[in-house]
Amino acid sequence: MGRLSTKHAVLGLMIDRPSYGYNLQQQIANRLGFLGLAESTVYKTLERLEQDGWVEEVGQKQVGGTRRGAPRILYRATPKGVISFKSWMAETSDRAVLRDELQAKLVLSDPGDLPRLLEMAEAQSSECLRELVTLARPSLSDLATTDVEWELAAQYMIDDFKARWLESLVDWLDGICEVMEERIKRATEASL
Repeated sequence: MGRLSTKHAVLGLMIDRPSYGYNLQQQIANRLGFLGLAESTVYKTLERLEQDGWVEEVGQKQVGGTRRGAPRILYRATPKGVISFKSWMAETSDRAVLRDELQAKLVLSDPGDLPRLLEMAEAQSSECLRELVTLARPSLSDLATTDVEWELAAQYMIDDFKARWLESLVDWLDGICEVMEERIKRATEASL
């Protein structure tokens, strides 16, 4: 994959209720602002979603006080779109987009999605920990004072960056796992 699925993020905002492009822009800014999507992205994405059969037009209304105002088109997710969204929600995220995609999935999820999101987050944390132990990490201060060849020193610095990034990612994943586990536990207890 390699990139966050903008189509699924926009589609997810329409799963529960139909929406206009302008409203979707506002929702993206308010709920998914961390993605940094341009305003024009919504309309391009709506076109692609409609071409794919994932959304459909369900009405229009005139904007402004005159009949010549630009019409706002109301879109809703189709059954095919809902299936695609649910499938995306269940997919494991590619590490390159993990933090953004998992954040988007959390924002767009409902409590029924938590067990799968928890499973994905735990798997990603384990994968990060496995990779972490493979990295060579001499002290950066030692690299400045020893006669290690530059090529090796550069690789050690890259490994140090990767290790710090992986540690940060594991901390975040472990934190959200705790929250999801507690929410699942409380929901299970409430249903008994």
